Amino acid sequence: MVTALLTAALSACWLQYQLQAENQLLQLSRVAEHLSNHLNAEPVYAAELMTFARTNSPVELLSLELLDAHGKQLVLVGESVNSSLPVVGDTQQQSPTLWHQSLSDGRQLVIRAMDVPVSYVWIYFLLAAAVAFWSGSQVLLRRHKQFFNQIWQSVPESFRSQSLAETEINQLSLAVQQLAMQHDVSAHQATLNLQIMQSQQKLHVEQQTEIRQQLTQSERKVLQLSRALQCWQSLASQAPQLHQAELAHWMAMLNRKLQQIAEPNLTLQGIPQWFAQAVRAIQPMWPAAILLLPDEDPEASRYQAEMDGQIMQQLLHSLLLAVKPLIDGKELLISYRLDSGARDKLQLKIQYSGKSLSARNRQVLVQGGLADPHWEDIPFEICRELLQQLSAELQIQELADLGTRLDLSIRVSGQKPLLSRRFQSLVIYDPRPCRLALWRHSLLGVSEQVVATNSLTELKAALQSRLIDTVVVHWNHEVMTDNELAELQQISSRYQLILFAPESLQQRFGAQLAGNQFKSPLLLADLQDLPQPGSQFSSQQLLIVDDNPTNLSFVRAMLSGQGISIDFATTGHEALKLASHSRYQLILMDIQLPDLSGIEVTKRIRQLRHHQQTVILAFTGHALPEEAVSFRLAGMDDVMTKPLDARKIAHIMSRIRPLAETQ
Repeated sequence: MVTALLTAALSACWLQYQLQAENQLLQLSRVAEHLSNHLNAEPVYAAELMTFARTNSPVELLSLELLDAHGKQLVLVGESVNSSLPVVGDTQQQSPTLWHQSLSDGRQLVIRAMDVPVSYVWIYFLLAAAVAFWSGSQVLLRRHKQFFNQIWQSVPESFRSQSLAETEINQLSLAVQQLAMQHDVSAHQATLNLQIMQSQQKLHVEQQTEIRQQLTQSERKVLQLSRALQCWQSLASQAPQLHQAELAHWMAMLNRKLQQIAEPNLTLQGIPQWFAQAVRAIQPMWPAAILLLPDEDPEASRYQAEMDGQIMQQLLHSLLLAVKPLIDGKELLISYRLDSGARDKLQLKIQYSGKSLSARNRQVLVQGGLADPHWEDIPFEICRELLQQLSAELQIQELADLGTRLDLSIRVSGQKPLLSRRFQSLVIYDPRPCRLALWRHSLLGVSEQVVATNSLTELKAALQSRLIDTVVVHWNHEVMTDNELAELQQISSRYQLILFAPESLQQRFGAQLAGNQFKSPLLLADLQDLPQPGSQFSSQQLLIVDDNPTNLSFVRAMLSGQGISIDFATTGHEALKLASHSRYQLILMDIQLPDLSGIEVTKRIRQLRHHQQTVILAFTGHALPEEAVSFRLAGMDDVMTKPLDARKIAHIMSRIRPLAETQ
């Protein structure tokens, strides 16, 4: 060990000396090069230059000597050193203490430096390490002796004698083995005890955690019950000002807050049906002075979606009731659009004119309920909880106390079956022109063609100029004049009439109007559930229109034995009413009628959807060729002259099928 340390120390000293010598040799070469350049340039100032170089040299120089080409000394700076100088032309290896530099004119520069000192630091370090090693070994030897004495003292008396020299080796080995076994047993027992203690500590920590969680849940439950009590107290103070249906809604919502929120109950249902159910359900708790104006998506009219309709309805009702106190206008627009894509979304929009949401309302919608709830906060707090359960998004757009729009986005999934529209051609009448564009757009979901009118005159003009099968009237007024009632009665006698009006108006005039009647506003689901035009009419076989009682009696006598169903009309209006409510296979139309001409009656019958294929024969005593042409232009198929005979009856029977085939 000592030899290795000594070798390492000497090697370190030698390496350090070599590094210093190489560094000094490099410094001498740089000094000689710079000085030789100046001596070649300024030979006159050689002594000054050499003195300056010796003074500022990074290496301590003994002397600088300048020799001529023959080795004769020209300039000496520093101490005079007696040494053999190189002969001119000889080469001599440079050293860290002596450097020879030849100048351009043949002169030589000789530089002598101090010897490189030898560092004894590593020798001193070696000595210190040796001393430390010796001291450490002495300490270890002393500890080994103490440890051995302790072991010896622990050996039983039976295995040792008065002195160590008298103890046998095998007895000492046996004693050591027993001590080792005792140590292992003690260590194993200590390990088991430590494991038991760790298990008990872990169980204790788990019990503490469980108790802490139970306490936290209990505290949270107490806070929830306390907050629920505050909400119920706020509702009780507000109850006298609420409608009974609205009070029942908020009571149901507060009860729901106390219950565990279950998973969404997804069911497959049509969006228009869900929307209509939601609108009809909120009408009992909605003020009659504010019209709920639906704007429905025609593209979603045949979409079947999987959604939790109950929670969505509760959310819609809660939002509407929450903003109700802020509405200043007479209408509230509710629209929905189906956004088809990778994930279908149902976009619901609520728009009204009135006050904006307060900063407190917005805070409750975004962050949740406040510590001290007011009644105005509770509806928005319920809305936020329903939004979270549906994973829905809500955006609010406002124009300072002029109007507000709430945009709801709810993810749905479903399918769009290929179903035909319920109606072919439909006309909508609403006295308010501002709603016509909305109705026209929505009704395209149930009808191929939609015509919008805002006056009874315009409605009658549309019925005369177009082929219409259904008339929809949205009458959101409490008053209807006798003339307006008469006009609608006349329309209902000829066309399928669907009336949307307030309940009070239906109770007064509903019995006087034929057709289907619903409470306003107009909803697509109500129209989708109606039978197709013409399917509600009874199937008849023959209609005879003639104002002459004698002719009617004769025709009745001639056809009475043929086993066919016959209706009779003596005026044009009577014929139109019968044609509106029945489906005929053949119509015998008299040309000369007391109120309307047979040509005009035929034109109007042809406008009825269920009489597009009905055979209509002109039933007249004479017909000129040009008259027959006008009959056909009006929609008649042929001419049958009076009176009837066996050949004409056979012709009629050939055009009529048995009644059982038409039902």
